[in-house]
Amino acid sequence: MPTDPSAPGTGGRYKVSNDDFRVSELPFECPKGRGVRWYRVRRSGRDTPEVARALARAAGCESEDVGYAGLKDRDAITEQRFTIAGPRGIRTMPPGLELVAQGETRNPLRPGDLDGNRFSMLVRGGDATIAARRIVELARFPNRFGPQRVDSGLPELGREVLLGQAERMDPQRRRFALIAWQAATFNRVLDARGGRSLSGDLMERGVATGPLFGTRMRWPRGAALALEEGVLDESGISLDHLDRVSHIVPGQRRPLVAHAIDAAVRPVPEGYWLDVTLGPGTYATSLLQEML
Repeated sequence: MPTDPSAPGTGGRYKVSNDDFRVSELPFECPKGRGVRWYRVRRSGRDTPEVARALARAAGCESEDVGYAGLKDRDAITEQRFTIAGPRGIRTMPPGLELVAQGETRNPLRPGDLDGNRFSMLVRGGDATIAARRIVELARFPNRFGPQRVDSGLPELGREVLLGQAERMDPQRRRFALIAWQAATFNRVLDARGGRSLSGDLMERGVATGPLFGTRMRWPRGAALALEEGVLDESGISLDHLDRVSHIVPGQRRPLVAHAIDAAVRPVPEGYWLDVTLGPGTYATSLLQEML
């Protein structure tokens, strides 16, 4: 990858409190239109599905009628857009949720309907001087899935689902478990590559990609194919296992490198704030781990 693993990190701790980690979904509003109500909501200490369920109860509709573009951190102060496709709107926000803006749009939000996220993150005890140099080095950094996706025990549950060893569960939890397994195996591919370019790499917009394994995924060739097949084989999962859940996780490619956009370091007595914009699906915690 483009970073030097021997370079000194900034040290420090992040996410000491929710106030230290702030996320604002981009764009600020939904496209103008009529027929579907949208709400920009600020919250803390609640994950996206939990907020969606609360909004559904307030609107008197099903959770499936609440749309959102992506999952956001629970342990943060977060602003995110939601759409309500039901016949009623929301007159009063549920407790713990703050309405920032609202309007009407034409289509419900779907996963991926965002430009990215703007983060402001406090690193307590971090060296701001090193941070200012380090963030320049990390203009491109490994596009790793963060611990909130892969350290939850869900990847192991996803593997059990694939092997047919899991007990019956809520469909949403089943889907999250499979996605978490995909994320964990992607990270293993990233580790196995060690920052190398490989013959046969599949490129997207000039960036090599790695696998979110599934039977409808495009495969690379050459050395890149051999490496990915090796990681899948080591996981104990076959294409037959993946084919059984192809309607849930069809598979796709993910860039191996992410970009830190408009990044800035602000020194404060506690350490430093890092302000940065990241593209959809990029984990700020992965950037912070590289910084530290």
